[in-house]
Amino acid sequence: MWISFMILIIVVVLIMALSIDTKASKAEIEKLKSEIKFFKDSKKEVYQLKNKVYKLENEIHQLYKYKVVYKDKFFLMPGRIDEKYFFDERSAKKFMENSHIYEEVLIELDEEKQNNE
Repeated sequence: MWISFMILIIVVVLIMALSIDTKASKAEIEKLKSEIKFFKDSKKEVYQLKNKVYKLENEIHQLYKYKVVYKDKFFLMPGRIDEKYFFDERSAKKFMENSHIYEEVLIELDEEKQNNE
């Protein structure tokens, strides 16, 4: 979303710059340079924000205790294999009772982590 917004602004700025019939003043050139610099800095901030979100998602995954791997039904045909994470066994089992899924498997993640070590 940020990228499309930035592209839109850059296009508008370029159209405005190209539509000027007379020579651009030094102030206008400096203004355009500062706007371009702002968008470059914004791109770096968006990258840093995405990186923080990715790290937070990984930290949240470490807190999950159970994972349910299942197939969902789609008009009496098997759907895709998917997985969903839970903090407690009760909510995982409640999810498994859903009529839209079948062939579900409950995995305790603490055991999986111990097996990996």
